[in-house]
Amino acid sequence: MLKIIINGKRINVSANKTILEVAKKNNIDIATLCYLKECGHGDVCGVCLVEVEGESELVRACSTKVKDGMVIKTKSERVQKEVRQRVSELLDEHNYDCGHCKRLGNCEFFELVIRVGAKKHKKTNVINAVDLRSKSIIYDKSKCLRCGRCIEECKKMSGTETIKFREIDGELFVGAEELKCFDDTGCILCGQCVSVCPVDALSEKSHLERVKDALNDKNKHVLVAMAPSVRTALGELLGEKIGTDVTGKAYTALRMLGFDKIFDTNFGADMTIMEEGTELLERIKNNGPFPMFTSCCPGWIRLVENYYPEFLDNISSAKSPNQMFGAASKTYYPFISKISPKDVFTVSIMPCVAKKYEIDRPEMVNRGEKNIDASLTTRELVNLIKENQIDFKNLSNGEVDLAMGDYTGAGTIFGATGGVMEAALRTAKDLADGVSLENVEYKEVRGLEGIKEATVELGGREYNIAVINGAANFFKFMNEGIINSKQYHFIEVMACVGGCVNGGGQPQVSSKVRDEINFRKLRASVLYNQDANLLPYRKSHKNKSLIKMYEDYIGKVGGEIAHELFHVSYKNND
Repeated sequence: MLKIIINGKRINVSANKTILEVAKKNNIDIATLCYLKECGHGDVCGVCLVEVEGESELVRACSTKVKDGMVIKTKSERVQKEVRQRVSELLDEHNYDCGHCKRLGNCEFFELVIRVGAKKHKKTNVINAVDLRSKSIIYDKSKCLRCGRCIEECKKMSGTETIKFREIDGELFVGAEELKCFDDTGCILCGQCVSVCPVDALSEKSHLERVKDALNDKNKHVLVAMAPSVRTALGELLGEKIGTDVTGKAYTALRMLGFDKIFDTNFGADMTIMEEGTELLERIKNNGPFPMFTSCCPGWIRLVENYYPEFLDNISSAKSPNQMFGAASKTYYPFISKISPKDVFTVSIMPCVAKKYEIDRPEMVNRGEKNIDASLTTRELVNLIKENQIDFKNLSNGEVDLAMGDYTGAGTIFGATGGVMEAALRTAKDLADGVSLENVEYKEVRGLEGIKEATVELGGREYNIAVINGAANFFKFMNEGIINSKQYHFIEVMACVGGCVNGGGQPQVSSKVRDEINFRKLRASVLYNQDANLLPYRKSHKNKSLIKMYEDYIGKVGGEIAHELFHVSYKNND
């Protein structure tokens, strides 16, 4: 053990720790900006300066290892002056227009500026600063701090390393190779770069105007559906604690915003299981092709298209819950409501920025109508609620409209890694064994481990399954030859670590909170608690409203109309 002193406090610490690590463990606050523990990132911004006795220059706490006998000051006048100067330098390069910024109230840099008393001394150049080419992600270089957090997150969590520092004519940018549009590169549009950006340099392509125009159009019948994981995080920016279930309040808020029908994408998740579970049983019957991969995540679909096109035929042909719901909203819903599909405008609330790319794919059109017309992130919904001055925290719990809002516990858990697999197994097991089983929990596929494996029994035979979360873990699954270690039959892949609860469209979580709280686990707990309380309604094929839809309009699961509306195939872009 080493003995050091920080701000007069004697501390015994183990070797090979940084000053910042020791300070955090002992509740000693040191300002940081670029630091991101989950990626091992730091030593870029120069904000975490501290004074070490015997050193002529201040040192960076995030990269300086402690030494025996070290005496450290984190709040000396010299430290405060140089930190203030450094933050002021960053502020000079930042477009400091906070009143009109989407991150107002949730900006790590703004909090840092106020905390250290930094001042801006020059105007930032904002001409031609914003790249709007992507369908999913916007980059505003006038707000970029060049902290590198997005780069490390892309490298460590997505594994694509699409985003890097690029220098053109002496100016440093964050972007893809040759500063191409993200959509035209190997970027999977997962949005994890957006989720860790401390400012508004990276953000989602907004569909708010699309939605507002539709709500104000008297000729449009506007439907809205909320994804499972949205209800796990929406409250975080509206006065609630992380891990608070705000499902009922969200329904109320959506009705107050003027949507004609409040439905739920959980209904679409149950639809996906009906179709995907049936497809799995067909593949088992026909001996492949194996493994069958899930198809819910648009970031995962882009990963296959860009890096592993040989697996395109292995992806389930079932559309994502978002697109299935959209297809039904333009066909089944007009049928039961006696209105024209052309008058229906469907909005989805998603935890994801890749969904914005997905809804505009040419494959996502049926009978001349787009499945989904606009997709808002959780953050965009928060902005809409705030803009309309809705007192969200004090709302009463509202109800969903049942025609396409009814859902089961299986549909709910889609938002957590392993949820799609567990939901599919609940239905596949019942159908394969010909009985309705009491035990529906497959806890071996739950949790945040990057790669999970299990063997399950269906119809008296054993099948190997895997659940992978975080695109980088799929690269590991391939590059380390794990995929060849056995015959896998069914594999779930989610591009974001933890699944959709940690999607790129969810509320940003500061580096400090990421250090202290397992926010992914807390968000996922909302879904598992809902599932547990939906007894005995925990299997997708038990969804009464869904059964009625098949009986009245779709016909057979996996049949002709189902394949027309709810299935899709992806082609090799080459």
